[in-house]
Amino acid sequence: MFKPDEIIFAPTSRCQLVCAHCRVRRGPEILSSLDAIRFMESCRPHGIDRMGFSGGEPFLEPDFLCDVSRAAVELDFVFDRLMTNACWFTDGNELREILERLFDAGFDGTFGVSADAWHGQDPATLWLFIRTVFETWGRKDRVEIVSVQAADGSPATGLYEALAPRLGGSVTMEDDGQPAIVNERFLDKPDTGEDEPDALRIGIVSVPYSASADEEAWGNGPWFEDDRCAGPGNVFYVHPDGSVAACCGFANENEALIIGNIATDGYDGLMRRAGDNGFVRSCYGTGLGAARAELEKGGIIFPGTTADRCFFCDWLCREGLAGSRKPEARGRM
Repeated sequence: MFKPDEIIFAPTSRCQLVCAHCRVRRGPEILSSLDAIRFMESCRPHGIDRMGFSGGEPFLEPDFLCDVSRAAVELDFVFDRLMTNACWFTDGNELREILERLFDAGFDGTFGVSADAWHGQDPATLWLFIRTVFETWGRKDRVEIVSVQAADGSPATGLYEALAPRLGGSVTMEDDGQPAIVNERFLDKPDTGEDEPDALRIGIVSVPYSASADEEAWGNGPWFEDDRCAGPGNVFYVHPDGSVAACCGFANENEALIIGNIATDGYDGLMRRAGDNGFVRSCYGTGLGAARAELEKGGIIFPGTTADRCFFCDWLCREGLAGSRKPEARGRM
């Protein structure tokens, strides 16, 4: 069942980068910080205690980040990631000024730096952003890299190898098989559980590329394994126009996954709408596999198979097959 435990705010869809894998629809809307704070107040009594920022590039709306961060501290929220391309600033002075404002506002979450072959950032610019974060927060555990794999599944290892020595570290493989940038202080620190602000560790979270519905990424292999969006999907994702998606994945701008708007709906209203939304119930309850079987029973013939759940979800939404009522066969017999 859909039971969100986090709010993700996207204050703007603007971004100075244009990345081939990005699904964000650009628009002029800017999320109201007053609406965002009222929404947080309505959610907090229901056990939602985490929040993060996404976009677009959220640092293009620094006032929103600071206002909402101050409110989050007062409401006893825990900060999750603030996703950023880490190259939004014009110079080091602007970067330091805005980071210091955010620090003073109380943000103590993780900076999720989107850095991979899709983004094409200069390692020197990434280094400047990360170094300034370390200096402003006085510690080296406030950054992780979120890397979307290339379409063929390959990681952007060259970027990390170029970035690591600038940070005084090296790329190593951890016990879980994931890469990280670490320094000797991290490798040699005693396992006492005490704070080690000089111990550098930047985890690299590798995210599989997910095709959009437009790519018609069908094959003849096995179908996806259904996880009922048990990963990061159980969130209220708030778009710049205030609309709320019951999803933080690549398909979350589709109308079938929108359950209301923070300007008019609080926690209770959104949860009622989510409960009335047959597609949301499928995603989080019976699963997309069960939805697929039901559609096939009704006469739908899919163009192929896919192991990519998010692609399948996006495709269903685009084809008008993700409604609360049983769809017609729509000429795919």
